[in-house]
Amino acid sequence: MFPLTLIRPGFKTTLAALVLFACAAMQSANAEEFTNFLGMRFLSIPGGTVEMGADEETSDARHDASAQHAVEIRPFQIMPTEVTLAQYKRYIIESSRIQILTDEFILANRYDDDVPVVLVSWNDASYFLHWLNKNKPVSDQGTYSLPTEAEWEYACRAGGDDTYCGGNTANEAGWNSSQNVTHQQPVAQKVANAFGLFDMSGNVYEWVMDCYHTGRANTPPDGSGQGFGCHPSKRIVRGGAWNTGPGSSRASHRLTMNITSRSANIGFRVVRRLP
Repeated sequence: MFPLTLIRPGFKTTLAALVLFACAAMQSANAEEFTNFLGMRFLSIPGGTVEMGADEETSDARHDASAQHAVEIRPFQIMPTEVTLAQYKRYIIESSRIQILTDEFILANRYDDDVPVVLVSWNDASYFLHWLNKNKPVSDQGTYSLPTEAEWEYACRAGGDDTYCGGNTANEAGWNSSQNVTHQQPVAQKVANAFGLFDMSGNVYEWVMDCYHTGRANTPPDGSGQGFGCHPSKRIVRGGAWNTGPGSSRASHRLTMNITSRSANIGFRVVRRLP
């Protein structure tokens, strides 16, 4: 269970927020967990159905033709937080990819080891995942990847229809520009959602597997990744960031980026799939 000491000092918690946090933490503790050789934790997410997209009245729907539609999701495992700087450092050392350590990368990642790693492109994340799958021990039967867009939204919503991933209040669910932070923040300080997942609304944007389509009408109904009929160099980020407004942290918000783009507000979260 995540102890209450992980709540940011000074965080004003109401009785309802404390109850929600405790319930989410208990569910996280009781869920099947797995920790891999790189120290990355994964929680098991049950299969189910998600109503992807935004209500037609919202700005998300008007901006991106994202009318709601149902998608079936198979069970999978996902990290409760984004990949942290400490985990990515281990990858850099163990893979001998010292060329990653550019001045720009070091500057953007000069904070504590428990913040999300940033300045990672979609290609960088793919290299990381290829290395992870190639070097995992034989005892690890999982396959690592980015979440599909459908899996990400399903994990974010956690069976509910809240505006954000963890409630209807942006600042309780995650970090955004209204809180006047100047960089990515340590993970797992805000309220977890019902699946026990942190920071899916705010802190850093997260890459997903899919290439970009306007809207989500073409999302495969089985929740698999969208990899055809769209521009191969354009991929999707989800979740908002520390330097974007609360509106960008909504569960339905999506943005397209080039696969080579690196930014101080983009990181990633990893999924593990079992045979």
